[in-house]
Amino acid sequence: MNVKKLLMLATLAAPSAAWANEQGHIDGYYIPYSAYETDDGTGDSVKLEGDGFGVKGMIPLGYQGNFFAIGEYQSTSQDKRFGGGKVNTDLDQFRLGGGFQVPLATGTGAVYAEYINVDQDFEGLKFEPDGFGIHGRLSFPISPGVNLYGQIGYVSLSDGDIDADGPEYLIGGSVDFTPNIGAFIDFRYTDLKIDFNDGFADEDDAYSNVRLGVRVLF
Repeated sequence: MNVKKLLMLATLAAPSAAWANEQGHIDGYYIPYSAYETDDGTGDSVKLEGDGFGVKGMIPLGYQGNFFAIGEYQSTSQDKRFGGGKVNTDLDQFRLGGGFQVPLATGTGAVYAEYINVDQDFEGLKFEPDGFGIHGRLSFPISPGVNLYGQIGYVSLSDGDIDADGPEYLIGGSVDFTPNIGAFIDFRYTDLKIDFNDGFADEDDAYSNVRLGVRVLF
């Protein structure tokens, strides 16, 4: 009888563990590969590559953590050599927002919105647009402490010189080594249509970042 009770309790407990909301965490990460590609539609595209670093976090709010706050700071630098010269761009971005997550039958689903501020210096040309992003996210546990996740969203930025908008995608995975320490790797791709307000030709800009980091869970 005791064995049967234990089996019943284990069966009942398994779904609740699989369906739990994502834990709160703070991440510090290195970006071993970062790329910025710009194309003005004339066939004269330029792709710069480099690296960077960042810190981000998610804090559950409320009794069951259905609501959450998020924040991120990321800095990258890319360059490309042309003959005896080099073209360089530096890009810093700050994100702050919040959303709502719910347990699903196979993982966790979430939607969130964020304020985005960007500071980009491209060979002396400075752009400082800000705006918002709206995203949907799914996370799937594939084994105890191992999760896969992906999200899709829309980003809109503007300042006095440019208007930029387009889709943003992210896919990644995480592993928890202990209840409080883990690691993650993900890839984020942002594809923006840039409209210049001062007579320059419109262009398509793409930002790619591979992020590898350590995670503190709470």
